[in-house]
Amino acid sequence: PGDNLLRQMADINNDAPIRIAIVGCGQIVVHHCAALSAIGGIEVYALCDPSSERRRIIRELVPPSSTPPLEFPILDDLLDDQSASNACSVMFISVPHDLHVTIAQRALDAGKHVVLEKPLAPTLEGCRALEETAASAKGLLLVSEQSPYWQEISKAKELASTGAIGKLVSASSYYYESMRDNVTSGVDGSGGLGWRCSLERCGGGIVIDGGLHWIRPLRELCGDVESVVGVARYNVEPGLMLEGETMAHALLRMKRKPIPESADDASFSYLEQPPDSGPLIATFSANMMHTAPMAHDVCPYFRFTGTEGELVVYGTGLNPNGGGGLRLYNEQNPTGKDLFPSDRQGGFFLGFQYVWREMADILRRNDREAAKRSVREAAADVAVALALYKSSESNSWEKCEEI
Repeated sequence: PGDNLLRQMADINNDAPIRIAIVGCGQIVVHHCAALSAIGGIEVYALCDPSSERRRIIRELVPPSSTPPLEFPILDDLLDDQSASNACSVMFISVPHDLHVTIAQRALDAGKHVVLEKPLAPTLEGCRALEETAASAKGLLLVSEQSPYWQEISKAKELASTGAIGKLVSASSYYYESMRDNVTSGVDGSGGLGWRCSLERCGGGIVIDGGLHWIRPLRELCGDVESVVGVARYNVEPGLMLEGETMAHALLRMKRKPIPESADDASFSYLEQPPDSGPLIATFSANMMHTAPMAHDVCPYFRFTGTEGELVVYGTGLNPNGGGGLRLYNEQNPTGKDLFPSDRQGGFFLGFQYVWREMADILRRNDREAAKRSVREAAADVAVALALYKSSESNSWEKCEEI
């Protein structure tokens, strides 16, 4: 659009805080604000949300600044305010899934960098549209997926790559959450999950929402997914009011060569499978309940089994007051060795700090290749979720489409 010439991309000064606008002030932004306050170096200059109440809640949580953030009901109002627009170099977009494409494209067209909450988009067409827009944009498009920066996951990947459990032969993940202790999605006035209840707005149910955080770690440690066979169940918990699935179970078949052709690093040797054994298979389960207590303290989130031991991610990682944990079982530790202090707090949510540090670094370097990888990885996560949905209808293996 011609009016983009009036809105040149705000340069990022490496010696000054990165100024961002938060577009969408839902419950997940609470955790992002805690991360931004912890790491420093990022100033929240503006808030955009139709709800003045949501803006008020987030305004009280943003990192301290000499002036409170400006407030706008929608992104266009901010972009039309030339002074405010010029001051913000980055738009952090955390809106309902069905708005990801249009709002992210609007910000990119205005010459801004964009940090987008996962999923990249709820459809493959949307993912491709954003990838195309980002390719020709002045600013960078990054997707905020913190699970690779979850300390347990990054440590598990490090240990697996150095042979701590031998050759990886099996992996499983189990995402489970109860509205009884829900801390990520928030609730609306009726006690439901708001826009997440809508299949049209969310693009699915538990899998494409919280479940994506459990799909990425499987891909991080096991390689890219070739195909999926799975089932999904609906209306298991009517109290949730979800139109999408509340439960799903799937087998993920990894690519026979799960690492890039260019990768010859010995650290990938743990993924080599025995001859004639077929590709690596992982299991994925997701389960959301309404009010039932759940066994966060004993049921593993992830289990990676190798020829010489296991790595287990366990504990209260979805509870900000719990630390979660990683336990290594091998010949030296046959009864298991805890690799993080038992009194550590934060668990999964500490990943928000590390992903923001990484994104800030990418933005300061203007690293387009790193940004492209962020988009490709996020698109691949969505492709796994959509293949699971397709398989649930076809009752057969479905390939994960390339983006």
